[in-house]
Amino acid sequence: MLLKYTGQIQQFLKSRYTGIGKSFIIYPSVFLVAAGITIIELGIIFYLKEIFGAAPSHIGYFAALWSFWYIIGCIFIRPLFNKVLPRYLLIGSSFFMSFSVLSILFTKAFAVTFLYYDLYGIAMSFFWPPIMGWLSQDIEGTRLGKSMGYFNLSWSAGLIIGPFLAGILSAISVEIPIYVGGFLFLLTGILIAVGSFLLPKIRSDRSIEVSREDGTFRKDKSTFLRFPGWIGMLTTFIVIGVVINIFPVFARDELLLRKETIGLLMQSRAFLAAFVFVFLGHTTFWHFRISYMTLGQVCLAFIIFFMNFTSSPLILAALIAMIGALRAHSYNSSVFHGVSGSIARTKRMAVHESLLAAGLIFGSSLGGLIYQKYSMTAVYYFCAAVVMSGVLLQLGLYRLLQKKEII
Repeated sequence: MLLKYTGQIQQFLKSRYTGIGKSFIIYPSVFLVAAGITIIELGIIFYLKEIFGAAPSHIGYFAALWSFWYIIGCIFIRPLFNKVLPRYLLIGSSFFMSFSVLSILFTKAFAVTFLYYDLYGIAMSFFWPPIMGWLSQDIEGTRLGKSMGYFNLSWSAGLIIGPFLAGILSAISVEIPIYVGGFLFLLTGILIAVGSFLLPKIRSDRSIEVSREDGTFRKDKSTFLRFPGWIGMLTTFIVIGVVINIFPVFARDELLLRKETIGLLMQSRAFLAAFVFVFLGHTTFWHFRISYMTLGQVCLAFIIFFMNFTSSPLILAALIAMIGALRAHSYNSSVFHGVSGSIARTKRMAVHESLLAAGLIFGSSLGGLIYQKYSMTAVYYFCAAVVMSGVLLQLGLYRLLQKKEII
């Protein structure tokens, strides 16, 4: 009898082991990478200010160039590796991100620091589009929404702890956040490598960019709502570029907030975002509805405009949390409508990520220049005007495409 039960347990464990799929390594991997990104994102600002005495415009350019090279990687470099299995791209990306950011600590030349940070941006372009395309491969509708919901929840959990740790660690030493971020990328690479070679279901996965069904290419059934979704994504991340790269400088220099407090403010943008990702992942009422896209953008414009009238850390935390929630909303709309019905999902995710990075470029560089030349008030007004212009463009483009029935 004992042998019988032992055999059943062994069979159960074997079936569970062989049934472990890609989500087993995807969800923890995006958590680790997102935590690493946000730790470095805030930590590098304090590092540049204290080690190099960087001005707000220099910090803006620093973030903008990283985003620029991320776009170059997504659009021009990564597609050269379309035939490489996603898991191999993820392993290489994680290890190279670790190498790039850790190399920053071993140079005292500001220009060389730019170079390593740009290489970090290129390396990251081999992580997000492939992992998002790999996860969404061959799923649609409710199942797609739930999978992306869990995916978004995983990386947004990394955003919750990242800024908080960055603030605490930077208060000890400005080098520590960069060490920790580099270690998290290294750990991600090890996790994916171990899972890829030890788990049978992942080891046998041969999903690549081109999908076939019964020997023929599947018909693309994309929705034109991806275009308004991408516009909202772009304008939202112009605001995010200001919030994550320029606002910390303003909070440190003019509001005289401590690094730990700034870390908590940056952390607040992830709490509501996590809830929004779960909620949107388990609901369908917003699918293929332009009204929900534009409503979120109007709310975002109002909030960034209202930030001009407060300096209270508690109120700022609440407003930044709401910005985080609306960022989750526009991000989710862009992802869902971008891949729905598509047969080239990694390419669509590359477009999505490129627009995200473009928003960060404009937000960081223009926000830094406007703040340095005028004031943070002018930056807030600029962001609100950009978002409202995006709303008008979304509605106009939707009417045009709906009328012409372009897909």
